[in-house]
Amino acid sequence: MKIRETWLSRKPHPLAALVMAFIMMALVLGSIASWENIAGARDLMSATKDQVFSHHEWWRAWSTLFVHEDGKHLLSNLFLFFILGSFLSAYFGIFFVPFMAFLFGGITNLYVLSGMPAQIQLIGASGVVFWMGGAWLTLYLLLDRTRSLLQRSLRAGGVGLVLFFPAEAFDPNISYKSHWIGFILGILWSLLYFAFRYKQLRRAEVTEIEEVELCCIHSASKS
Repeated sequence: MKIRETWLSRKPHPLAALVMAFIMMALVLGSIASWENIAGARDLMSATKDQVFSHHEWWRAWSTLFVHEDGKHLLSNLFLFFILGSFLSAYFGIFFVPFMAFLFGGITNLYVLSGMPAQIQLIGASGVVFWMGGAWLTLYLLLDRTRSLLQRSLRAGGVGLVLFFPAEAFDPNISYKSHWIGFILGILWSLLYFAFRYKQLRRAEVTEIEEVELCCIHSASKS
C-alpha cells in the first residue's frame, strides 16, 4: 500500500493569505504608531520585566509583539510571518492558527521577560514567527506521508536551517531566547494538535495498492 494523498493534499483555504495580509497590516500600523510615538504608543505598547511583573501590566507581553525597532526589523519578521502563517492558516484554520500564534507569542515573551534585566525592553514578533516555524515543520513531518520519514526529515531540516539559522554574527540586541522558546512551543503545540485530531488527520489519507503488488497477486491467482 502506498499513500497518495494526505491532509496536506487538500485544497488550501482561499482566504488564508488575505487573513494574514490583514494581520500583517496590523503589525505595520502598530510599528508605525510606535515609531511616531502616536499618543505615546511606544511607551504604552513595549514591554520590560519591571512593567509586566512589578506593575502587573500583563497585556504588554502581547502589545509589544506589534512594536519593532526599525523597518529592517519589521520586514525580517513580516516575510516569514506571511509565508508560514499562510501555510498554517490554509490547512489548519484561518482564525484558529493566528490566534494561537499570538497567544503563544505573548507566553514566550512572559517567559523571556522573567529572566531579563528589569528595564530592558523586549519588542517584536519574532516569537510568533518562530512559533509558526516550529508548528509548520512539525506538522509537515507528521503528515506528509507520501514521502518517507527520511525524505521528510531532510526537507524539514533543510528548510528550517535556511529560514531560521542566523545569517549574521551574534547580535546582543537580538533575543535569541525568544526565537528558541517560540520554536519549541510551536513544536509542542503541533504535537498536541496532532494527537487531538489524529483520527481526522489520518482519515484524509488516500492509499492505493502499487502495481507491483497487483501483478504478484494476479500471477499467484493464475498458478
